[in-house]
Amino acid sequence: EMLDEMQELIKDFVVETDEVLEGLDQCFVKLEESPGDLGLINEIFRAVHSIKGSAGFLGFTRLVEVAHQSENVLNKLRQKDMQATSETIDIILESIDVLKILITEIKDKAGARVEINTIKTKLSLLLEYSASLDEAVCGVSDTAAISPINLATTLVEPVSEKKLDIVSSNELQEKNSERQIAGADQEKEQTLRIDTNRLDHVMDLVGELVLSRNRLSKILSDIEALYEGDEKIKTLIETASNISLITTEIQLSVMKMRMVPIRKVFNKFPRMVRDIARKANKKINLEMYGEATEIDKSVIEELNDPLVHLIRNSIDHGIESPQERLKKGKPEVGTIKLNAYQEGNSIVIQIEDNGKGIDPSVVERKARERGLIRNQDIKLSPKEIINYIFEPGFSTADKVTDISGRGVGMDVVKTNIGRINGIIDVNSEVGKGTQIALKIPLTLAIIQVLMVKVDGEIYALPLASILETFRVSKSSIKYIDGQQILNVRDRLIPLIKLSDALELNCEEATKDWVYVVLMAIAEKKVGVIVDELCHQEEVVIKPVGTYFSDIKEVSGATITGDGKVGLILDPGSLIYRQRDLTTV
Repeated sequence: EMLDEMQELIKDFVVETDEVLEGLDQCFVKLEESPGDLGLINEIFRAVHSIKGSAGFLGFTRLVEVAHQSENVLNKLRQKDMQATSETIDIILESIDVLKILITEIKDKAGARVEINTIKTKLSLLLEYSASLDEAVCGVSDTAAISPINLATTLVEPVSEKKLDIVSSNELQEKNSERQIAGADQEKEQTLRIDTNRLDHVMDLVGELVLSRNRLSKILSDIEALYEGDEKIKTLIETASNISLITTEIQLSVMKMRMVPIRKVFNKFPRMVRDIARKANKKINLEMYGEATEIDKSVIEELNDPLVHLIRNSIDHGIESPQERLKKGKPEVGTIKLNAYQEGNSIVIQIEDNGKGIDPSVVERKARERGLIRNQDIKLSPKEIINYIFEPGFSTADKVTDISGRGVGMDVVKTNIGRINGIIDVNSEVGKGTQIALKIPLTLAIIQVLMVKVDGEIYALPLASILETFRVSKSSIKYIDGQQILNVRDRLIPLIKLSDALELNCEEATKDWVYVVLMAIAEKKVGVIVDELCHQEEVVIKPVGTYFSDIKEVSGATITGDGKVGLILDPGSLIYRQRDLTTV
């Protein structure tokens, strides 16, 4: 019993401390901009102090030792005995990073992963340095010997380790009562932490409900025609439509429960931009908008890596050095804007920088060198050329830095965004900058699809990946080296027959026109030829199990309104199996 309670306490401690530490990175970046801001320093001090208190109560001594030293330095800043210089902030940030690793040690119940003497030494040297400065002011010693720069880079013998008293539980209770008094003014926050597995289960049930509702509506519309004017049928239909409304409401509520603000991902970036910009000797200002935009938890986990890559690229390849910017008549501080907003059933995330932009001629040269563009005669638009940055192994960096340019990067972005059926759009103007927009579906569990027919069977194509549909005459379809293409507003779009993609041996239809569904995944576009466009429907994705596991094109199945099983196709596999026009 006691053990379980302790585990609960530790779990809560880890979750809360994680949140506090996440928030701290932001505070430090702000503090660097306004070093004298006492409110900020106090906020940081209180956060570290409360982490130290809880860690002491739970007996995590290593955590207490590092937090205690950080707290001492923060106390100096708070009492104005020390200045919040970039070097000082570097060292405190390093101690926060150590705290983060110590928390993962506790979370994973792993042994020691991080050595804490180095950071403790740096912090205590920082304290000694400020003390020696005080003495110097009183004319006691020579300060030239110690400077914060030496201090951060050279490590002297570890300072004698003092054992720290573990905070007594009385002190902790006092602190809690202080906290309660402070919180009494604010409205009590009524939140509840729920295991995501439970939510997933509810989501599955709602999915079943949606399917039954669709089925019910279909049956009723058939019956209504037979018993027109029957009072009982009327009442039945009213009740059914009521159930239908409630189902939609429940579905929305459950989806909202799974939503988290994109702030969760964005919060890491101010600190990351600060660190990388310092390393690269660039001056960069990060502006963030729309942090409150909400997105499904399962989607957010896939977003972190692509955004890290894109922002790193902006810093490394996009924004020029301060000297270069001044030469071009730009302000020496570059700007990266990160913006998120909702658009229909999608979330759009834009990463924009006012750097040097992507030069299509450079990209084209590299792409031809690497044999990515083989077909000499094809005229590509600048936008089509720029999309080659997403090819695996493509890098325009002439020198490889430790930040990017190792030939990884954009293809990772493409893979992750493709995995969640997202679309990537790149716009760049040489000398002005680059804007990359990611369009991501709000949720992955219940999706809007377009039902299409091929060879008498119904298939579902996710609406998030569909740009538009047309009916075209067969004569307007041209061939380049055996590849069918269609000219859509002066862009050549490769075509793929769904029946070929799914390897169905069906008769060629005799009609002289076909339907084309224009689809996009990540940066690629392709037209899919189908026999018939049926209707849009909201469906629940069901996994298809091992039976279909070899067939990449099928991402799941659903039960349609008329009780049939329909296969949901994976746009990514359909599009990426398609030969590229330029490599033909």
